[in-house]
Amino acid sequence: MSTQKRKEQAEAESRRILDRVSRESEGSSMMTRARDHISARDAEQNDPIELWGTRIGRAIAVTTLTALILWILLYVFGIIGG
Repeated sequence: MSTQKRKEQAEAESRRILDRVSRESEGSSMMTRARDHISARDAEQNDPIELWGTRIGRAIAVTTLTALILWILLYVFGIIGG
């Protein structure tokens, strides 16, 4: 393999990597991704049962996680418990 060909392959790979990084980080903040995840934008949009089931399940998970974190903080700081 010639030096020129290796150089071209390395350049093509670098461009693919940069394009991928650009797509993955393009204009989406953590809050936007979290909102999209909770609202089930990644679920099957043409199946309303799956869509609402996913939304309900994720909302319950967020609520449970929030309650657990709050309980742990209250317990650690001695507001509840011993």
